[in-house]
Amino acid sequence: MRRFRMALGLWFGIQALAGAQTPPLPVSLPPAPARAVQGFEPGIAYEKRHVDYTVDSDGRYVKDTESLRRVLNDAGVREVTQILLPYSASLQTAEVLFARVIAADGQVAEVPASAIFEQEPYASQNAPMFSDQKVKAIVMPQIKPGVRIHLKTRLTQRTPILPGAFSAVEFISPHSARRDFVFTVTAPAALPLHVQAIDLPHAREVLDDGRVRYTFRGETAEAVPPEPGSVARLDYSPRMVVSSMAGGAELAATYRALVGDPTRPTEHVAALARDITQGQTDRRAQAKALYDWVRLNIRYVNVVLARGGFVPRPLDTILANGYGDCKDSAVLLGALLRAVGLESTPVLINAGNSYWAPEPGAVEAFNHMITYVPTLDMYLDATGRYNRFDTLPGGDSGKRVLHVATGTWARTPLPSRSTLLSRQVIDVADDGSATVQAIARGEGEAASMLRANFAGIQAMPDAQLVNNLLAQAGANGTGTLRRPDTKADTRDADFSFDYSTRGFMDLPGPGAVRMPPALFPSIGPVVSGQRQLRKFPFPCPVGVVREEIELRLPANVKLLRTPGEETRVLQASGGQMTYRATHAQDGRVLKMAREIVNEASQAVCNSAPAAAQQTFVEQVERHMKAQTLYE
Repeated sequence: MRRFRMALGLWFGIQALAGAQTPPLPVSLPPAPARAVQGFEPGIAYEKRHVDYTVDSDGRYVKDTESLRRVLNDAGVREVTQILLPYSASLQTAEVLFARVIAADGQVAEVPASAIFEQEPYASQNAPMFSDQKVKAIVMPQIKPGVRIHLKTRLTQRTPILPGAFSAVEFISPHSARRDFVFTVTAPAALPLHVQAIDLPHAREVLDDGRVRYTFRGETAEAVPPEPGSVARLDYSPRMVVSSMAGGAELAATYRALVGDPTRPTEHVAALARDITQGQTDRRAQAKALYDWVRLNIRYVNVVLARGGFVPRPLDTILANGYGDCKDSAVLLGALLRAVGLESTPVLINAGNSYWAPEPGAVEAFNHMITYVPTLDMYLDATGRYNRFDTLPGGDSGKRVLHVATGTWARTPLPSRSTLLSRQVIDVADDGSATVQAIARGEGEAASMLRANFAGIQAMPDAQLVNNLLAQAGANGTGTLRRPDTKADTRDADFSFDYSTRGFMDLPGPGAVRMPPALFPSIGPVVSGQRQLRKFPFPCPVGVVREEIELRLPANVKLLRTPGEETRVLQASGGQMTYRATHAQDGRVLKMAREIVNEASQAVCNSAPAAAQQTFVEQVERHMKAQTLYE
């Protein structure tokens, strides 16, 4: 759920260091469009996809999905060799009504029951999970380019997630070629349905038996390539929401009826709150102490058993276990706050890179829970183990959220400005060798990410990290590493790497030296990333990436030319990116600095004009390649 909004690739930099009855065969249809952009080949094309919901008055439903996919290439073979059908064993029943592979010559291979396997879902090592979630894996035979896969599945919701309520969210990804996409929702007239459709034509009809059916039809379209760094596909795809809940207020009321009053403090919780805040009277200090205790003492473990994916566990159980998921941490923090007289509300949010929230009430639109404290006008995410009290994880920022206690919509603050600084002091000897003192420092949310990422590689020996850093720097000497304190509560965090290297400069001159790249963060990838011409919106980056170099030259070296100062601005819809570079010489010391400053006035941005992007990249990269001449 966590995203660092500065588009710096910090995590990737550290990771690099770490190393039934058979129905008739479908009628042969003209092939769906398969390619829209030169150089982009989708793996499959949908010739048909029908999704039909049949809803009962109490919110239970049956969802039938029939699809016909044509495999276009080897990428498509890999994509459909195994098709997964996830479901909740305690709430749902999943069935494969039929599955077959149709060869190019019309020969049909039925998928036998022995090729349909029951599996456990994947669980991340960083987020342990205890779950009754299951997956039916359908292993397809004789898959090769040109075959078609005809599949129909049925998902029966035996127990509604929210008692007496129904909601469904569907979208059509633009990244697959498609034709004949139809969604239907059929329900009793006594169950009022509220509909929102975006770029998806729909119609309402009353059937002969009195039931109401909504039909949504997608248009035939070619595939367009996905764009790394975009918002979630749901946010820009044709989509629909159908719900028995008119809006956020009704959704919140239904959810409250399910969970009761989960933040009512128990005696154990009240005593713990008094102990944690002993001697403190300031409201903000009390809230900070309680937040810090929860984030540092309640380990994140995802427990999804029956409605346990939506209902928090009892407070004393959470304390006894010392673990819980987002809703457990949120209600525990709320109970601790309430025990000292600070009211709060659980908040439903879609964490990550999705920013769109539907108007009808739909539980599918949320994947996370945090806490809002009205007295402080502050949102707190108690699962943010490495986030200070005054910072929200990037995936929580700028989101439309639902306050459970009041049923009101609100919006979390835009991300605060964070900074990643890389500073190197390079002392060059007479023979051209050098000793380098390098430090990377994060401020604000960048500090949280730095601590979290290093916590993830605690088991990696320093020697291995040092070797990887030396290779990344192109150095051929030795080095020492100092890691950040992952448990610190300061606004900034840093790590340092000191090393020596031979042949840093060719001496005696003449020669040229280019401003060496930072270990990380590196401005280069941020700039080159602007080469991508975007069709889809993306989260607005916010923050500063700054690189500083202090180059100390030996007495026998004379500088002939240094790069000039430079300022370039790229204006996008909703934000701007500014590149600045300065150089200053004081005797034998050359100080160089360059930075990228990302500013935004909203959560989601749209791309700058193509010509402006190209000009910005060319000018900045030309300046970054400028050399310092010496003799």
